[in-house]
Amino acid sequence: MNGIISFDNPWALLGYAVFIPLVFYNLYGKKIQKNLPENLQKKLWASRFFFWLFFAGVIAALAGPRWGFEQEVSPLSSGLPGEYRRSLDVVIALDVSRSMEIPDGQGGAVSRLERGLAIVKESLEAAPGMHLGVAVSRNRGIVAVPLTWDSDAVFAFLDAAGSSLTGKGTNLESLLDAASSAFQSSHPSTKMILLVSDGEALSGSLKAALIRCKQESIAVTSIAVGSDEGMIMPDGGEIISRRDSDAMRMAAGQTGGIYIDGNRPDASGTLAGHLRSLTSGLKTRGNRNEPKTRWFIFAMLAIIAFGASKVSLLKYGEKR
Repeated sequence: MNGIISFDNPWALLGYAVFIPLVFYNLYGKKIQKNLPENLQKKLWASRFFFWLFFAGVIAALAGPRWGFEQEVSPLSSGLPGEYRRSLDVVIALDVSRSMEIPDGQGGAVSRLERGLAIVKESLEAAPGMHLGVAVSRNRGIVAVPLTWDSDAVFAFLDAAGSSLTGKGTNLESLLDAASSAFQSSHPSTKMILLVSDGEALSGSLKAALIRCKQESIAVTSIAVGSDEGMIMPDGGEIISRRDSDAMRMAAGQTGGIYIDGNRPDASGTLAGHLRSLTSGLKTRGNRNEPKTRWFIFAMLAIIAFGASKVSLLKYGEKR
């Protein structure tokens, strides 16, 4: 057994600040009357002792003690002994504003949204085994697909996403906030948002959302689609929409993600390589030792002690 003890909930140990004075009070401040029969005095002392033991055991169990080591194997691993994998959670954040309908993607043959979706799908197919979710936004971001291991459900949504989702307004702050909300705080993982956008924003503060992502250790990898020269907005009169590459670079740079130029022919390969590097970094061969949880030992001790405190009033010393 390893000699180092750690606790999941060390704050629970503050319970001993109540327990220790209570013990002293029972020992010195609340003495058992001398005129009681000796047999009954012994029963009461035994009952108190086991109650103190029960109280101490409950506090220790709540603190979640750990010691010793055990090998931890992730359900995502190949099942080989000694392999561990911590999950990579990826939320795809799709900007579905009207400007994403403009066909100035790679070669001018597809819309910005179509180009972004193609990059994402090709990359995810080349780097499987991730926890995936989808968020979309025009004026307000929503989680369209909660985090799931069912990649088929995610791909089905991406295949269906298109011009039917697009509409007026762009709020990248709301989009990133919605994507961030999809992550499960209780689940230890590496968190990434794949932001698919032309970078144009009509409302919200992208910088504010990036600050929150950084505080929550969420990396934003930006996939910038569209052209720097831009094109006239559909049904927008003379309004020209251009890709804001600076905003997309800022999103990646401030959060530890990478910037993907959606017009490059190797965009999906670059993204897939980045995702694979992250997943391989989360997997290690050999034993990954984690301290064993031991709270149940103290929980059982507390249950036994509580029972003994009751039984002792009936049984202790009756044969004398």
